[in-house]
Amino acid sequence: MKLFKSKSKAIVAVKADANSDGNLRFVSTRFLESELDGSESTFEDYFFSIYRYSYKSSSDVKTLREQLCNDYPTNVIRVGDYFVLEGEAAYLSLSSYYKALINANHIGEDFREYYVERLAEITKKHNGSQSLPIPINLTEGQLSYDSRVELLASIALNYGQVVAVDKD
Repeated sequence: MKLFKSKSKAIVAVKADANSDGNLRFVSTRFLESELDGSESTFEDYFFSIYRYSYKSSSDVKTLREQLCNDYPTNVIRVGDYFVLEGEAAYLSLSSYYKALINANHIGEDFREYYVERLAEITKKHNGSQSLPIPINLTEGQLSYDSRVELLASIALNYGQVVAVDKD
């Protein structure tokens, strides 16, 4: 997984796992989207970063995305055997996901407030992109990108607040 390109060479990052103590990195949804190459592993990482579900498992999100793929074929970007939604289809998928989270009984009020804010931000991005003289269709990754998460994760990593946990 390439993280940065310089004039000399690309810096390569290895996925964090239980053995990566002290070598953790944050990878944004934007980056994961740019690395989509049609492989199952890159799509799984991308999908999970947006929806917090494994693409391999059955879910209402996956079912809705497949329906939107059929209903909005011009808003589908094929990536190997997988697809990324853009425009109205991406917005409908993400807004449905966040509305479901907002209405879930199992989450705390702080999470609910965060999801309400995220839905408002996604709606604002989508409406803004569609109201341009030449509308722009944003992808799921572009609509769901949260700069606060990137900032706070980077701060936490830099301050050593993300630590490996002994599984014993």
